[in-house]
Amino acid sequence: MNELQEKRIYILDTNILINFSVWIPISLNKTFWDGLEEALKDDKWVLLDVVVDEIRYNPELEKWCGKQKRNGLVKKIEDHNRERAVEINNTYKMIDESNGNSTADTYIISYAEENKLSIFSRESFRIKENGLFKIPEVCQRLNIVTIKRPVKFLESISFKN
Repeated sequence: MNELQEKRIYILDTNILINFSVWIPISLNKTFWDGLEEALKDDKWVLLDVVVDEIRYNPELEKWCGKQKRNGLVKKIEDHNRERAVEINNTYKMIDESNGNSTADTYIISYAEENKLSIFSRESFRIKENGLFKIPEVCQRLNIVTIKRPVKFLESISFKN
């Protein structure tokens, strides 16, 4: 891994936290989740309030995220990020207007763009040309680095089990 990759800070998309909690349940792997929390404390990755707010129907993950929020480790989206998110959605239609899905995606991208951060998401590019844009495609157009593989993220935060 080169020096630039080692210093890269990622924002996690909601799907990453949910998938981690499915693949590596909190109750079964305290070491993993404690390591993830330590990396968050060390500012090696960013957890946004809009991501935390999307965690539902997963009491264990909601509790873990709540702890991070109480400890002051969750970054808040500001009004200027929301304004930029609207601009992003106006240029690259991402939000499903019928149900509001993917609203957080525009905030994640806005925050990453402003703070020169990267994004870790399991999303793929849109399938249909007239479909909604997805995180990797918009990030590519805005020159924001994205990754999809968990090992890349874990290496970037110097995760040790």
